[in-house]
Amino acid sequence: MPSTPSVHRRSIIAWAVLRVLLVLESLLLAGVTIFSVVGAIGSRGPVAQSVSIVLMAVLALIWVVVTAVAAMRGNASWVRGSALTIHVLIFAAGTGCLQLGIGSWQFGFALVAVSLLGFAAAVLARPEARPEV
Repeated sequence: MPSTPSVHRRSIIAWAVLRVLLVLESLLLAGVTIFSVVGAIGSRGPVAQSVSIVLMAVLALIWVVVTAVAAMRGNASWVRGSALTIHVLIFAAGTGCLQLGIGSWQFGFALVAVSLLGFAAAVLARPEARPEV
């Protein structure tokens, strides 16, 4: 049995699943950001509202991309916490879609399913052990 938990088969698979999900979520958020910028440009509503929506989309995109890049570079311990938080928020968005009827029920269900998969992968993924000095 390997001495560090990060080299267990379950952890390796969990890191692979987490990396794929974070990359897919980054791509989806890039599309959402582009959609929100285009919507803000064509909006006749309050400028502050349009700017805040675009700003939140950009901040979310930066957060998920930084987490995805860090996950690709290595098994840092903070990546797990960031991914857990991201997937808890995706779960909240998915249940909000289901309860409030925003979009189709398939979209809400897909968000909930992805969030549960990502949450489980983040819990099962183990960080690399730091070398003792």
